[in-house]
Amino acid sequence: MVDHPEALSYRDPENFAWHEADGWFRIASGESAAAMETFRASATYESWTERDAVVAFDEVKPEVAARVLERARERTRAIPDSARVFAVDTIDPITYPWEWPNRALAEAARLTLDFREALLEIGLDLKDASAFNVQFRGRRPIFMDVGSIEFWRPNPSWNASRQFIEHFINPLAIGSSASVSSSDAWVSSRGRGTTSDVARSMMPARLRRRMGLLLLHATTKPREKNAPAEVHYKDDADTHRDLALKATRSLNRRLRKNIDKLIAGVHATTWADYGSREHYAADDLRRKRDLSVSFVDSAADAGDLVVDIGGNDGYVAQEIATRCGVRVAVMDADAGALDHLVADGSADNGRSEILALRGDLTNMTESSGLLGSEFSSLYDRVRPTAVLCQAVLHHVVITQGVPMGLAVAALARFQAPVQIEFVLPEDDKVRQLVSQIPQWRGDYSRDALLMALRSRFTDVAEMGNTSPTRVIIEARRPRHAVSS
Repeated sequence: MVDHPEALSYRDPENFAWHEADGWFRIASGESAAAMETFRASATYESWTERDAVVAFDEVKPEVAARVLERARERTRAIPDSARVFAVDTIDPITYPWEWPNRALAEAARLTLDFREALLEIGLDLKDASAFNVQFRGRRPIFMDVGSIEFWRPNPSWNASRQFIEHFINPLAIGSSASVSSSDAWVSSRGRGTTSDVARSMMPARLRRRMGLLLLHATTKPREKNAPAEVHYKDDADTHRDLALKATRSLNRRLRKNIDKLIAGVHATTWADYGSREHYAADDLRRKRDLSVSFVDSAADAGDLVVDIGGNDGYVAQEIATRCGVRVAVMDADAGALDHLVADGSADNGRSEILALRGDLTNMTESSGLLGSEFSSLYDRVRPTAVLCQAVLHHVVITQGVPMGLAVAALARFQAPVQIEFVLPEDDKVRQLVSQIPQWRGDYSRDALLMALRSRFTDVAEMGNTSPTRVIIEARRPRHAVSS
């Protein structure tokens, strides 16, 4: 019986992930194990792992395999005696497609197609095209699900093409509108991908008329008797293997062409053009940057993860990553701002270590899936050494009506030191927000913030101003961490 679904991937009985105290493993049997070994022995494996585009893996020693298999048999399912165990590199943190901006999903799609093309060159293929096969190290996508590698079976189509369309093309088509992101499409599908019928009802009208998309959507309709393409074309494909291979590569190119067309622009959202930061004087902006760098430098070591809540296009995150040598997860609810961050990350400007993460402090991803634990909550996956929250609380407390104590509790749940840039009530931006909410009666004040922080942290101090109406407050040593 599977009593801890968070410890494994269980949907492919021939190849699934398993977690032990000393790391992650792949338990593979039959042709799946042979396909992994074929890939592992190839020059393609060497080139892809060298550029960190696929996770590295290797078969473990017999004594380790015996221990892992014994535990897995106790807690999952019957496993053949011939099963093999591979140790697999880990990725931290794990993120999900509904937490990615458009451009990140598009990069994951491109990687999937490029990897499949590389596999076809050596007689292999991908048995599925799930967005969950890909993760990110900073802004760089990396293929994680090596268990989805299989031997190519002659087929002019690709049995996973429907899943690719539903996981990548359809959410991106919906996300091509001015106000909706691909992550919104993923949320509405409850993590299952978006069917073509639903996508066509939600995507912009100009895309519904695009012939390339129309033809791809037609391929996702069930065939008579629901027979997959592989069965339908099996005899002809076996006889004409070269033609079948040429046809499936052509399909790969068509899918790639559609992905490229769906990411032509950046969302015109509220904060997409925030990069100018016109409300900061030059000296104020430098002071803000330097105070952030000083805080992270004192709280985190090189390689640690730092979360920048409301980090927008990554201006501060870039400075932190470059000068402190840390990894930064920029969490922002604005899809357009994160699109800018991902798009600008191609340059060698420190952004390669910055992860774009769509999220809202008041609505973090919670655990879901089988038994409520197949997909972990964001707090369980993202464990930073330090947290930045700059010019965000006035939006949370005033615009969203969250009491100051609860907003601070959400920050404290990361169990890490926090630096807050607090926009004072006399700031023009705050006055404007309050004026837009008739009869607003919340407590948005420096005293309310300090009181809430001192209830959650043992060391709270004001560090200076970034402008006359913006003050930096740091809170260290979370009380729960001290008591434990």
